[in-house]
Amino acid sequence: MVNAQTLKTFKTDFTVKVTNFEEIPKISKKLLEHYTKCYSNHNFTFRILLPRAADSQKVNNNSKKMGMYLQNELLSGIRSSKLKPNIKEFRYVHDADYYGWILFDPSFSNHFE
Repeated sequence: MVNAQTLKTFKTDFTVKVTNFEEIPKISKKLLEHYTKCYSNHNFTFRILLPRAADSQKVNNNSKKMGMYLQNELLSGIRSSKLKPNIKEFRYVHDADYYGWILFDPSFSNHFE
């Protein structure tokens, strides 16, 4: 089990906040461009923050759907680019307002031990 504080403070190349479904194609494109650039060097790191609300299941359900949509867009883009998806991830509660989702190359796994 990875310490939540370790996840919150892990340095990533980019951090994006997703607030609605309309932003996902743009974010997905940025994510895919970064993945493609980092693919051969095995230095891909990216943090995604999705809305969280302790008192609203609707907000939390939408966050889950946005995360799945973004994941599908990324995997589709990776396959279209003829690259192999080689990504590990951690999902966690970032703070009171956001869920965190860190995507990274498996070579960074030792940072979480």
